[in-house]
Amino acid sequence: MYKTKIIDKLDAAFKLNNESLLFLSQEALLLRLPENRSNTIGSQLACVARARDAYTKAILNDAPFSWNPDFPYDQRYDHNKLANHLNSKSSEYLEHINRLEAFSENQLDLIMDLISHEYLHQGQLIRYFYGNHITMPRGIKSFWHLED
Repeated sequence: MYKTKIIDKLDAAFKLNNESLLFLSQEALLLRLPENRSNTIGSQLACVARARDAYTKAILNDAPFSWNPDFPYDQRYDHNKLANHLNSKSSEYLEHINRLEAFSENQLDLIMDLISHEYLHQGQLIRYFYGNHITMPRGIKSFWHLED
């Protein structure tokens, strides 16, 4: 029973970050937080994609976390490649994780870290949306109970 709940939480976190790209143009991936030290929206979402790659490999192999992502960082400003990777890998990763018979303590820790990482970036992306006056994705707005 807990396995289904965990997969559902992971799926929800993936969907919220994936939804962000629907509200962003190619040009928006280059935006930073105005008047604040920050990286770009594209860098934020590339970190999401790359962490999903690395965490999922560790989860599936029941191994310690190792930073070995598939998504190339230099493609962080390519909207299509970023969106395709996030969307296709989300389904693929959830499918593979769901096939695991049970989670070891290590796998459970990694899954919780991955969910935390997804939520961390949602908070950061919320600041980028507000700071750059970009329409907030409905899913994020609803999930985090944000006002206009």
